[in-house]
Amino acid sequence: MQDEPEQPHTLVITNTQSLLDALDRRGVSDAERRAFDDSIWSARGVDASILVTDLSGFTRLTRRHGIIHFLAVFRRCQNICLPLITGHGGFTLKQDADDLIALFPDPSSAVAAALGMIKAAHELNTTLDEDDRVGLCIGVEHGRMLRLDDDAFGDPVNVAFKLGEDIAEAGEVLIGASAFARVEELDYDFTGYSVSEARGAETGKVVLEHRAVRWVGDDPSGAG
Repeated sequence: MQDEPEQPHTLVITNTQSLLDALDRRGVSDAERRAFDDSIWSARGVDASILVTDLSGFTRLTRRHGIIHFLAVFRRCQNICLPLITGHGGFTLKQDADDLIALFPDPSSAVAAALGMIKAAHELNTTLDEDDRVGLCIGVEHGRMLRLDDDAFGDPVNVAFKLGEDIAEAGEVLIGASAFARVEELDYDFTGYSVSEARGAETGKVVLEHRAVRWVGDDPSGAG
């Protein structure tokens, strides 16, 4: 008698590799795939907020000063960001090249950490020469995602990456529509920051709605 195939509810998903291995057994029928997908979401699905940082100027700085110089700039970024992540109840999920990826239980915590980061980077940059400055770009979004031990997957993750890596300019936090709607409901205090009107940016034939936030301090013009 042949062994029966492993049923979805017996799958143990912990990290990315275990998920990839499990996908080989997802099945071919709609019913099999629904059962498989439901079991994965039941085991690893969470509602959370994700924050992704990126640094602008990689090509320019490495061409001009070399990779070690850029890594020193990234180290300044780490020294700014990591304490703010933990200080606002977040968890640094991983470092991917010059990105930091962190998860938070709610959008307010993620936004507070992100705003603290761009303010701290702005203040540090006033003491540094141009090519030593931290050109910090940040994306934040909230929603349902698969939370693994070593990574996270889902639409909010993709949105945060696109906002932080592809769309944000140095000194900007781009807050996705879902995350901003929740902090807006709580009347989040953006004193000291400029907040744009809702806007969209097209990437991959999808328009990502977001708000752009910058530290301006006491400057009412938003020039910063």
